[in-house]
Amino acid sequence: MILSENEKKLIAQEIENLEKLSSAELVAVVTKRSKSYKYASVMISVFFVFCFSFILYFIRETSTLELLQYQLLIFIGINLFFEKFDGFVLKILPESYKHRKASLNANEQFHNLGLNRTKTKQTIMFFVSLDEKYVEIITDEEIAKEIPNEFWQQLVYEFIEDVKKEDFLNGYLKALRTSKAILIKHFPIKNNDENELSNEVIELI
Repeated sequence: MILSENEKKLIAQEIENLEKLSSAELVAVVTKRSKSYKYASVMISVFFVFCFSFILYFIRETSTLELLQYQLLIFIGINLFFEKFDGFVLKILPESYKHRKASLNANEQFHNLGLNRTKTKQTIMFFVSLDEKYVEIITDEEIAKEIPNEFWQQLVYEFIEDVKKEDFLNGYLKALRTSKAILIKHFPIKNNDENELSNEVIELI
């Protein structure tokens, strides 16, 4: 479980309160990590093996068999280290790389969860990938027509700051509350409004 039951309840309640006043469909999606980064771990290990081999070449004379043994030991050792301390890989990977992976996951989930298939096309997904410290807000067609992307980007910037401070719940609630006025203005609730999507937080494993 990523969030406590109380945290999920507070977020779901905030979404429910907003949807009582707006026809927009808000969906909260959270995952601990967007990718396993196994491939990245292997590539980093290969890099270290290459560096060691290069240094060893200049400091001592080594047979081919001995060099291969050293390389194998280093490769296995580094991979075992990354398996035990997998968070270390995330610390040394470029932020842009991690964010590309998280963004790809966010867009995949928007479609996998069927959020692009509502009747009104008024879905807004608040996606958070905690380990990558990444937040993305994806809007469906009708929302994108009325509300400029700059508004959502400012929300994302503020939300990420809260995630970095490990104040995830506060960041989520602030983002939802900040969205409230503009959504009520552009997408007020209608008499025949149908709640097509659940208000419960979706946790991805």
